[in-house]
Amino acid sequence: MAGGSLLRPWLPLDIARDALTLRRVPFDFSPYAAVLLDLDGTLYHEDHVLPGAAALVARLRSEGRTYACLTNSTSSPQRLRERLLTMGIDVPADQIYTAAAAAADYVLEHFPNPPRVFNLATEGLHEMLDGRVHWVNEIGQPCDAVICGAPANVFATPQRQRIALYLLRAGATLVGVCADRVYPSPRGLELGSGALASMMAYAAGVTPLYTGKPEAIFFQELCGKLRVEPNQCVLVGDNLESDIAGAKRLGMATILTLTGVTHAADVPSIPNALRPDAIIPDLTHL
Repeated sequence: MAGGSLLRPWLPLDIARDALTLRRVPFDFSPYAAVLLDLDGTLYHEDHVLPGAAALVARLRSEGRTYACLTNSTSSPQRLRERLLTMGIDVPADQIYTAAAAAADYVLEHFPNPPRVFNLATEGLHEMLDGRVHWVNEIGQPCDAVICGAPANVFATPQRQRIALYLLRAGATLVGVCADRVYPSPRGLELGSGALASMMAYAAGVTPLYTGKPEAIFFQELCGKLRVEPNQCVLVGDNLESDIAGAKRLGMATILTLTGVTHAADVPSIPNALRPDAIIPDLTHL
């Protein structure tokens, strides 16, 4: 079920002059084995739910459809579930997949049991791996992997960055939570996980491995948890690079919503390789 041919463009790629006032027709999700929903910029922005988000999740649940929420967040699924509940969106933690969760899955699957891990990321990552890995905390200790998040996190202090540098130069694998250069916060743009991972990689002379969107490993792990094939899924997201490009590479159908990173003015210049199967102004159009 390749998916792309099943989608009728809800919003033409050339943005007709009345495109944003198209009649809203409920979208038919029945051809797809799973619906994947991006979080920030798609379901919410900061702490505000976006139009149609709560109703769409409620509809998917009432119809008994397989769905999951995905994000490049360095937080844990449980923490994001609690955040969503404050916005009136009820999603079980096991149906939320974060880049931090993908990093945790990677080290558990690819290194000896228990993996020896240095946390250069978040409290959420610590919660997911505590009791399942041997934590490394000092220079000179054997280390399999350094997991790197954004520099604003509590486990990414300058002193811990220095320890991580030594561990990487001694042979540890650098696992970047995601390759995002920046991310938005209430203070404005912040340095992302990719920015810190790139700095650490340059200093240590190593190549980072990323586990978040748009990496294939992220989508493959999520689809494995849902017991579906990637080409049976439809993804709804706001970011052409991390959402649409990553999903298209695995044969997923894609719907771009214009409530986040990508705006209506950006649509005419979307390159062919990133053209989604459908474009909508917001989730009310689904």
